[in-house]
Amino acid sequence: MVDVARLTALIEPVLQQAGAELVDLEVSGGGGRPLIRAYVDAETGITLDDCARLSRRIEAALETAAAVPERYVLEVSSPGIERRLTRRRHFERYTGREVAIRLFAKQDGRRRFVGSLERVLDRGDGSFAIVVSDSVGGSWTFGADEIAKARLHVSW
Repeated sequence: MVDVARLTALIEPVLQQAGAELVDLEVSGGGGRPLIRAYVDAETGITLDDCARLSRRIEAALETAAAVPERYVLEVSSPGIERRLTRRRHFERYTGREVAIRLFAKQDGRRRFVGSLERVLDRGDGSFAIVVSDSVGGSWTFGADEIAKARLHVSW
């Protein structure tokens, strides 16, 4: 079994040193060959060459720490235009943009919301909340602990 928290702790400093950040980390699969997907970004964006370079650095760190089984698959990629928002700084960076939010539990009979990310609120206890306004004039406030998944939303 691969420890996601340990992988995150190993990968984040490698990326920070390279001027990038870990947006999201997924580990799936089994049978002795886990799939590790690292979504990375930087202030100036991420290119395919950046992903290849960062992949080599991450692989070296994982192998040095013996953090994964001998056989694994590592994928490093950009988070894409509908990137997940996983941290407070992500929500702050994309204030004013359209977001899609899925909650753990229903609020007013709904679990999914799409609207403009209006602001990030400090709850005073180290946690935060976001305010989303939808197209019909509703305004919703969600605590970070209520959000199952959040991502940028692009209307096609």
